[in-house]
This record gives sequence, structure tokens and C-alpha cells, in this order.
Amino acid sequence: MDPVTFAKVLDANACYYGFSKLQLMESAGRAIAKQLEEDFGTGRKIAVFCGTGNNAGDGFVAARYLAANNNVAVHLVGSPKQIKTEEALRNFIILKNSFAEIYVHADSKELPKRINADIILECLIGTGVKGKLKEPIKSAVAILNKSKAVRVSVDVPCPEFRADTVYSIATKKCKDCTVLDIGIPREFYWFAGPGNVKFLKARKPQSHKGQNGIALIIAGSKQYHGASIFAGKACSLFADLIFFLTEKENIPYVKKASPEFIVSELTLKNLKEFADKANAILIGPGLSVSLRNARMLKFALKQFKDKRFVLDASAFHMVEKKMLHKNCMLTPHANEFKTLFGCKPSPSNVLEMANKYKCNILLKGPIDYISDGNALYCNFSGNALLTAGGTGDALAGVLTAFATQNPLLDSALAASFLVGFTADIIASKESGLNAGKLIEEIPKAKKLCEQFG
Repeated sequence: MDPVTFAKVLDANACYYGFSKLQLMESAGRAIAKQLEEDFGTGRKIAVFCGTGNNAGDGFVAARYLAANNNVAVHLVGSPKQIKTEEALRNFIILKNSFAEIYVHADSKELPKRINADIILECLIGTGVKGKLKEPIKSAVAILNKSKAVRVSVDVPCPEFRADTVYSIATKKCKDCTVLDIGIPREFYWFAGPGNVKFLKARKPQSHKGQNGIALIIAGSKQYHGASIFAGKACSLFADLIFFLTEKENIPYVKKASPEFIVSELTLKNLKEFADKANAILIGPGLSVSLRNARMLKFALKQFKDKRFVLDASAFHMVEKKMLHKNCMLTPHANEFKTLFGCKPSPSNVLEMANKYKCNILLKGPIDYISDGNALYCNFSGNALLTAGGTGDALAGVLTAFATQNPLLDSALAASFLVGFTADIIASKESGLNAGKLIEEIPKAKKLCEQFG
């Protein structure tokens, strides 16, 4: 995950874990003001240039604190009506009752020709920049670059703005920046939350069928056809196409379950054909444990190393640990972890085994532990209703769908939180849950995740 996206994820997750957006903005602005005075002293002439997004909100708060000991002028580049968020607008209104001077530049013609200041604090766009600069921001940047004042940017410099110093809020977003602590507990950096779901790769409006993910599911048998179907239905919520390879006796059950699946018998020929087309491959739910299927698994992992694999359920009884690689995500529960790795299913062992075998692990339990071998993450969503049969298969399906378009670790954090969050929502209204109900409610829960941050 790139640093800017991680910062957005952290903001959303912090809101979920109890911080309000207004609280985060207040803390950010106060931290900016404190750092600026530590670096440059007080009694300075400071020009704060703000756009109309949340980055501007940080600037409004910083200006309010700075005005106590400095001569501060705030320049809003745009109209107050264009301020995008309630939090930023509220802080602009509060700023009117401070000692700071306020200037509004609705278009480029209203901008000052020169800046009379010791320090320029740039809060024009921040991490929200997309495409080329538009007016009046473009003209503002040109004017600011001509100034002899010290130029300080918040989070990341506005494109074309030549910053001397960058203050990055909570996380490092660019090279040679000063990271400001705004009170988010360090452990939050390793907690899964709605931000992990919200900031997955989005579907492009102009995309066509198949461009938003193709999954191959290798699962199911006559005895355990339900597991494969739950995995497939969950996967179909977020992937464009689902290729389904299953044992011959299971084909009628899968075809009857959903016309969305492209179903064929599990043979070596079909495996080669469909694995080549897929972005991510799920192997295991309900699959018979046999020498033939073990050979299929070994072939797939070796032949298609560039694909992202999710291994679940029966796959743990057939995979050899030496087959694992960085493009494998394992989703065992406690007993499966202990059987596969021969050690206690503890958080430290999840990290150690992921590192040792150069793979990714999602250990399912009352708290999910997720690791890529470099760090250990936790997910606290979910409840005892998820002990119902088929819910783990649904998780594997959602994870696989996400993995068609996103890195495995990002996909695991998002899927783990989303499935647990869905179960929490159901538990708040009802006393029972089954896999079918869970899958039905997952898209609604995903929509709720987008409201955070």
C-alpha cells in the first residue's frame, strides 16, 4: 500500500475506533502550529494559503493557533461555498472569530500580486490532488513560488509548489518530511478497519467485463458442495467473472446454485486454461483430499507463481510448505494452523511462519491475525455467530475477489474486517446467522465502510 493510501486508511480506521473527523482535524492543526513555531519561532508574519478540502481545514486550525503569537493572514483560494467538508467549513467559521486576517480569492484575478510574509504555510490540496492544477490554484502556486518566504507544505506539496519543508500528518507521505504526532495510538496502525475496505481499488466507470477481476475457484465435492458454493457466491459479489473447477459429481450442484459461475470439471487441461485467465485463484473449500487433487494443487502453485493464491480448508491437508511463496495467502483456523505448521496458533507464530515460508497468513479466530512475514496485523470485528458453517468459505471468497485487483495483504485485511463487520451488524439486529444471510448482507456492510474517514 502506498503511503498516501495508508494515511487515508488510517484516518478512516481512527474514526471507526472512536476519533471524530473534527477531533483529528483539530489535533492536526494544533500539531502543525506547534511544529512551525518550534522550527521558526514566534512573532513571524505567516501567510496560510488554503484550498477547499480537508487539507485546508488543517490550515484553518493551524492559523487559529498561530495567530496567538504571530501575525497571520489566511488566504482562501476559492469560495467559502466550495469548502467540501463540514469539518473544514466549521473551522473556517471558527477562524472568523480569531485574530487571523482572512482573505477570500474566488478566482485568480483576486489573488495578491506578491506575498508579504516570512513564512508561507501551503494547505491547498494535500493528498487529494488529481490531474493537472486548475485555476485559481494554478495561479496561486505560481505567485507563491516567486516569494522569498520560507515555504512549508502540509502532508504533500501541491504539484508545482516548491516547498522548503513538509509537515506530514500522522504518517510519512513523502521523502524528507517531518511526521507530526496527532494522538492516534500507534497500535491503530496495525488494526484492520473500514478504511481497508474503502480504499481498495475501485471499479473504473469506463471498464468492461473482466477488467475488474477474474477469479478461479477450485473447490467442492459431492459430499461438500455447500462450501464451494458459499465461496463462489461471496466471490461473485466483487469479481467480474468466476471460473469454477470442481469434481465431476459436484458440477450439477454448482450449476444449479448460480448461473454466474463458468463451471467445468477439475482436470489438468481445464486447470491450465482457466488459471491462465484468472487474476486470483482460490483452492480448497469442500475439495476432496486425494493424491490427484494434491498433484493439481502442486502444479498450480508451481506453474502459475505470478497469480495470487488463496488456500483454504482442504488445501491445508494437501499442500507442502516448501510449495508456498509470496503470492500465497493461507486462511486457517486454529486447528488447521497447528496441524500445518506444527506450532501453537499464536500471534507471534503467525508472524514467524509467514516470514519463514515467505507467504501470507490470515489466522481466523475471535481476533484475526494477519501477516505477510514483515508485520502483524489484527482484526477485531466479528462475533460468535461466525462459527456457523460456511462463513469461513464466504471469507475465502471475498478475499479472493479482492485479490483479483489488490495485493494479498490489503485484500486479507479488507476481507477479514468486512466479513466480521457484516456479522456485527447482523448480530445487532438478529440472534442468528448462516452463511447465506452473511453473504446477502456483505454488500450493504461494504457501503457502510465507505462512510468512515
